[in-house]
Amino acid sequence: MWLKVVIVLLFIGNILALGRAFYTLVVDQGQAGKRTANWLLIRVTLAGLLLVAVAYGLWSGDLAVSSPWYQ
Repeated sequence: MWLKVVIVLLFIGNILALGRAFYTLVVDQGQAGKRTANWLLIRVTLAGLLLVAVAYGLWSGDLAVSSPWYQ
């Protein structure tokens, strides 16, 4: 159960980081600043952690594929 909560929190954090990167891009208007790049780096890190969490869930059996076409 805790794994599903972690996956949802990582997904929400990923969306928030993407939104914050867009906001800093619009506010900075292309000036030489690292804020957008830093937020995108955080987003990529969260996406990597999300993939690791899903892979661990599938490997450990906490998550399962339940689509009807998967046999």
